[in-house]
Amino acid sequence: MKSELDFVNYLKKIKTFNKNIIRGIGDDCAIVKFNSRKKYVITSDTSLLGPHFTKDYTPEEIGHKSLATNLSDIASMGCVPLYALYDITIPRMSESWIKRFFDGTRKLLNQHKVSIIGGDTTKGPMSISITLIGVQKNKILTRSGAKTGHDIYVTGNIGNARAALILDKKTKGHKYFRRSLVKPLPRVAVGLELSEFASSCIDISDGLAKDLKSIAISSKKGFQIDIGSIPTDPKFDMFVKSHLKEECILGGGEDYELCFTASNKYSIKINTISKKYKTKITKIGVIKSTECSYFLNNQRYKPKVSGYDHFKEK
Repeated sequence: MKSELDFVNYLKKIKTFNKNIIRGIGDDCAIVKFNSRKKYVITSDTSLLGPHFTKDYTPEEIGHKSLATNLSDIASMGCVPLYALYDITIPRMSESWIKRFFDGTRKLLNQHKVSIIGGDTTKGPMSISITLIGVQKNKILTRSGAKTGHDIYVTGNIGNARAALILDKKTKGHKYFRRSLVKPLPRVAVGLELSEFASSCIDISDGLAKDLKSIAISSKKGFQIDIGSIPTDPKFDMFVKSHLKEECILGGGEDYELCFTASNKYSIKINTISKKYKTKITKIGVIKSTECSYFLNNQRYKPKVSGYDHFKEK
C-alpha cells in the first residue's frame, strides 16, 4: 500500500451493512438516503499544521479554509450544505484564538446557512476535522457520469494556490496569489445550477491532472485536454516562471474550483451561469471513449506532474 488510491481501494473492500448507502467511499461525498424523497451527502476533511496550513496563517484564515474545503466537496456534488460537526485539536486552550478561528468561519456559515450541530475537542498538535452534511436539491453529481463526447469545463482560474506555495514569501507574486491559497471560494451556488444538467463533477483539490483522472477512472472513459485553454490569472505569466507553470496548472492542488462535464447542448446555459455568478467557466477539453491525452500548441504532450498524494514519498 503506497498511495492514497491504494488506501481508498482497500477501504472499499470492507463490508457495509446498510441498504441506505447509495454511494460510499470513492467520491467527494458519500450519498445516503433516510427516506424515499431525499438523499443526503456527507463529507469529512482534516486540516493539519504543516500539510494544509503553516504558522503564518491567522486563526481567521485557518477557520475559513478548513470549512471552505468541505463546502467545496458539497459543491461538487451539486447539493445544499446543512450541518457541520467540528473536531478540533489544539495545543492549549486560548479564548482569543478560538474566537478568531470562528470569526473566520462565521461568514461562510452565514452565507451558506450551515449550522454547527456537534463535534469534539481535545488537546494536542493542531488539527481541524470537519464533517459536513448536505442534501440534494436536483440531481446529485458524481465523478462517474461522464459521457463520450461531453465537454470538460473548469470554473475560475487554475494554479493560483500552487503559485502561492512555490513562490518565495517575500515576492510580490506570493503576496498576490496568497489570498487564493488561504481563502478559497467554494462554488456552492454554481454547483447547484450545474446539478440540473452536468454529467459529472469533481472539485480541484489534488491537482487538475489527478482530478481529471479520477473522473476518467470513475466514468470508465478517457479525455483529451488542451493545456493552452486552461484558464489562469491575468498576472500568472508575470509572476510564475515557465518551468513552474505546469506544476501549478496540472499538479498543484487546493484551487477548490469545479471541474465538470456536460453535453455541448448546454453551452449557452453554462455561459448564462457564468454571467449570473460572475464566475469564469472555461471549456478545456472533451471526454473520449478510452485514451487520456493532453495537447499543447496542437502537439501531443505528456505532463511531467500527476497531482498531489499525501503518502507519496519525496
